[in-house]
Amino acid sequence: MSQQQNKQVVLHERPQRGPITDTTFKIQQSEIKQPGEGEVLVKVEYVSIDPTMRGWLNDVRSYLPPVQIGAVMRATSLGRVVKSNDSNFKEGDLVFDTFGWQEYWTGPGKAIQKRVTPEGGRDIDHMGLYGLTGMTAYIGLFEIGKLKDGDHVVISGAAGAVGQIATQIAVAHPKCTVTAIAGSQEKLDYLKKLGAHNVLNYKDADFKKKFKEVGTIDVYFDNVGGEILDLALGQLNPYARIIACGAISAYNAEKPTPIYNYFNLVSMKSTMRGFIVLDHADKFQEGAKYLSDLVKEGKLKADYHVTYGLDTCVGTLRDMFEGKNFGKTVVSLKEQKEESEKSKL
Repeated sequence: MSQQQNKQVVLHERPQRGPITDTTFKIQQSEIKQPGEGEVLVKVEYVSIDPTMRGWLNDVRSYLPPVQIGAVMRATSLGRVVKSNDSNFKEGDLVFDTFGWQEYWTGPGKAIQKRVTPEGGRDIDHMGLYGLTGMTAYIGLFEIGKLKDGDHVVISGAAGAVGQIATQIAVAHPKCTVTAIAGSQEKLDYLKKLGAHNVLNYKDADFKKKFKEVGTIDVYFDNVGGEILDLALGQLNPYARIIACGAISAYNAEKPTPIYNYFNLVSMKSTMRGFIVLDHADKFQEGAKYLSDLVKEGKLKADYHVTYGLDTCVGTLRDMFEGKNFGKTVVSLKEQKEESEKSKL
């Protein structure tokens, strides 16, 4: 391996309330650390871009500790082993873990997961469909939302990473009606192709009126929070279930949007439950089989928004908060775009 330097994106300063700025991160070069006993050296091929990253930059108590100043930005990643001092791994093995926004990672083999891409499959699906994104959609709908035949399922952020998979799961479920919410006509057209029965643009002037017209809700998969969550609370069926997955509308907000209809949780005997998908790892194998079966039946596909090069990480994260992504967002660190990647995404 001729390259001796490891390019990294590190946290330079914590952003104040609002979006990240040009000085939030900086790029640095460090020497590639050679693996010690029981360690492996990984060449990172894909790094994830997720809305939750904005929360990791705040010095507050959460489900994970905040990223520290000077540390490589945390991100789930996929790569290949280029050197191994762990008998469980060999050169060329595909591996997955939180390698972060950097080109190389060195650490204990016991901390990472070996992945095998099925024949005819794509490596990138370990970042989305069969990764934490797909598992979040599966766990959210079945473990948290208790999805049942005939439910009216409403999904916000439906063209995003989790939303696109949740939409297709709900469409495939017997007798369910699916209302998908996004922020552009292009995304609404996309969601129609995925099978959504109703599609709503939250930027339309008459969105509130159209939202009420779709009727009452059995399951609300919330990726957005804020005003749309409040509208959903006002339209709950008895025993409705709200899946609190994310709140992208609030991550960069100066102050939170007031919620007025929360008492409907009481009057409609409904539930609203937050979850972190990592707490449900015992269901991942089951979830992967379920999603794989839908793929084989032609009822599920995963789309990816891909940018190229470590230098694009920060801009791609910014773009996500402006709604410019379709499906799961990843940055490819491969040396060149593969034809199979370009043609299938």
